[in-house]
Amino acid sequence: MNKTEYLKSLSNELGHMPYGDVKDIIQSIEEHFDEGLGEGRSEEEIAASLGDPKELAAEFKDGVKFNQIMKKRKRLKDYAGPDGRGRIFVILFNAFVGIECWLLLLAAIIAAFCFLAADLAFIGLIVAGLITGTLTEFMVPFIFLILTLACVAVFLVALLILGIKYYAKGLKSYIRWNKNIWNYGLGED
Repeated sequence: MNKTEYLKSLSNELGHMPYGDVKDIIQSIEEHFDEGLGEGRSEEEIAASLGDPKELAAEFKDGVKFNQIMKKRKRLKDYAGPDGRGRIFVILFNAFVGIECWLLLLAAIIAAFCFLAADLAFIGLIVAGLITGTLTEFMVPFIFLILTLACVAVFLVALLILGIKYYAKGLKSYIRWNKNIWNYGLGED
């Protein structure tokens, strides 16, 4: 099977996929043929090394190698075209969702530090009351209040440490997703 027959067969097998994707796949396979011919191999050898066009088309339909081909798409230069809406989507999505995620993390950190500050304030009040000798009847409620606030503060700090770990993983995936949408758009209709 030569290059033309192989590409025609592959194109027929990919018939149900979007035109732009089929075009990208065919272009990638043509480049593979050109590289092989540049190395001195025959078209039949290259076609044999690629395998049966039906199997290759099935792999592309399943998405096994599709991500590798999608990375070769051109980066968007402006907001024009069907994929230009991806950049607008990223901007609007981050304005309404992404910023709120950062504010939630900031609020949790501020809450933990507020509980720690309240603990220090009450400890200061107890020390001041003990020094002046006026805190004897309120000692037990203050101690329980300090213990409660300390436990809440420690719980919040532990929760923040664990939460920030998973938040960082999610943020990494979120940034990767944003970058993909920004560079390659929302895809073709």
